[in-house]
Amino acid sequence: MDPHEFEHDGARFEVRFERVAKGWLGHIHREGDDVTHIMAFPDGAGYDSGDVRGSLIAGCEAAVSRITQAPATRH
Repeated sequence: MDPHEFEHDGARFEVRFERVAKGWLGHIHREGDDVTHIMAFPDGAGYDSGDVRGSLIAGCEAAVSRITQAPATRH
């Protein structure tokens, strides 16, 4: 699936999608940042199977507002 680019609060983001055994992963990267956030979308819940790309894009774009507000953590 082709990557998706979008803007949020003046920052540019790119999402690369990866199909995995039990769903999809969205790798969200903010331009100029060295951190990539990963969102998981399990099969059967988390996206519309009739519009996979649209659902994944909507989920990742919605997640960005929370990602940009949350402080980084170290484990």
